[in-house]
Amino acid sequence: MNLRQLEIFGAVMSTGTTVGAANMLNVSQPAVSQMILHMEDQLKFKLFHRHRGRLVPTQEAQILYEKAQRVFEAFESTNFVVDQIKGNLIGELRVVSTPALGNAVLPVAIARFREARPEVKVSLELGSLDYVQNSVETGRADIGVHYYPDEHPLFQRVKLGDVSMVCVMPKDHALADKAIIEPQDLRDSPFISVSSNDPIGAVIRNAFKQSNIDLELAIEVRYHYTARDLVSLNQGLALVESYLLLSAHRYPELAFRAFHPQIVTSTEAIHLKSRPLSAVAQLFLEDLHDTCSSILDHEEARVILPSGSG
Repeated sequence: MNLRQLEIFGAVMSTGTTVGAANMLNVSQPAVSQMILHMEDQLKFKLFHRHRGRLVPTQEAQILYEKAQRVFEAFESTNFVVDQIKGNLIGELRVVSTPALGNAVLPVAIARFREARPEVKVSLELGSLDYVQNSVETGRADIGVHYYPDEHPLFQRVKLGDVSMVCVMPKDHALADKAIIEPQDLRDSPFISVSSNDPIGAVIRNAFKQSNIDLELAIEVRYHYTARDLVSLNQGLALVESYLLLSAHRYPELAFRAFHPQIVTSTEAIHLKSRPLSAVAQLFLEDLHDTCSSILDHEEARVILPSGSG
């Protein structure tokens, strides 16, 4: 028996007539009758007796129908999955990101993405730039997200946006009265910086060097959110990427101020050129781009001014 035969058999069992089965399956009544006769010939036993214009199933047919229910359920489940896949509502997505973006942006993007696709399973890992690139290169991740990407022959690069550095300080610090912080303002303050081994850390140091300002480097850290947390513990001031403004409401003891001259970092997503993204991954990448744009637009529009400023 094949699946089509089982489908016709099930329709006859459900409706009790070949006409009803034909209407259900949108085929001709003779085609249904012929298929039932062919099945009985194959199986070597009767499936139905005729009684007053209806087909009455034999005991053998009842047993077969009971067992076939599992097949029907599996077939319906498979059709449902096919519809889900076609609608990009099901699948798996593996994302790897550097920590600053993974803590600030990716949770927002994933939550927005899964609002419309709750059946999509998303895996998010955080790691260094090298880890992000290696994960994508070896196929452990579909999409990587990081700052300051460099040219790589294996990767397709998708720009997500440019992010400006902002100065973070205790709310009661004297500099909190200023709307814009400049390099010379930080000359005599303990400074918490991202490591010089990090591309952003190197750019920050270079910006002060070009302004002929010697920083009083107090603490060197690997991640922006660590610098912010140390500022909240009164260990100094720091420049951090503006995505951290997303969680500024959790730090009422801190003030965030614009910094000039601007220090801008580029945010990009990467995936392998040699392996096309799944439809689900492509949709996520589009949503991630939109999320980054909306976040940046919101944060750029946010007035980072001292109290009482216009």
